[in-house]
Amino acid sequence: MDIGIKKEQLLGIATQQFGHLYNRFGEGIYSSHETLKKGDVYLLGLNPGGSGECKLGNFMADTLVRTSNAFLDEEWEKPKKKSTSKQGNNKYAKGSAPLQKRIQGLLEGLDQSVADVCASNLIFTTSKSSSHEDYNFGFAGTFWPFHQAVIEIVRPKVIITFGNGKLHSPFGFLKSMYCDESNLNTFETIPAEHGERQCYGFKADINGRSTAIIGLPHLSYYSPNKEPILKWMKEFSGI
Repeated sequence: MDIGIKKEQLLGIATQQFGHLYNRFGEGIYSSHETLKKGDVYLLGLNPGGSGECKLGNFMADTLVRTSNAFLDEEWEKPKKKSTSKQGNNKYAKGSAPLQKRIQGLLEGLDQSVADVCASNLIFTTSKSSSHEDYNFGFAGTFWPFHQAVIEIVRPKVIITFGNGKLHSPFGFLKSMYCDESNLNTFETIPAEHGERQCYGFKADINGRSTAIIGLPHLSYYSPNKEPILKWMKEFSGI
């Protein structure tokens, strides 16, 4: 099934589906507009963290012209306890925050150019944590039509999610949407080599194309850059 979405249609889809949230703090596609093309990987986190620096409407307005990549080009804030002093630098060097480095290492370990991978979050609105009053997992359904359009443009072989809990995670959301008795035989589990944590994967038909969906523990604390993990991800997804 070829829906035939073009990236120029994305802003119209966004305005229609979640324009009422444009005055909230939030962020959408983290990668350059140049990643809105056919690619092997779509990277999906949960939602933007922190107190928010940009209104969602303003961020979305730049979707088709943005040339920066959040994981390479941004200076992310350090936790308060890691700031050197009141006058000291409270930001990591460009692209060197722990989460940025783990994402870079993961994609490079999969033989992917970080700059070429389309990346986003399941939910676009910002919250300090998943337990904060500003967080609403119900928004996943609000933003999903936009992701469906992006997936139709990128046509990835694999959607890699970080955060794979049964509830309130991008992998949990996709599993509930796309995994049932018809494809349960594709479900795989391997040790994450991090305590009792696991990595999960299954294959689903999305818009008429077989797509691998992989769920990793959250990269805020977990590094998947281990040879058995990377080998499994490549073989399972076919990238």
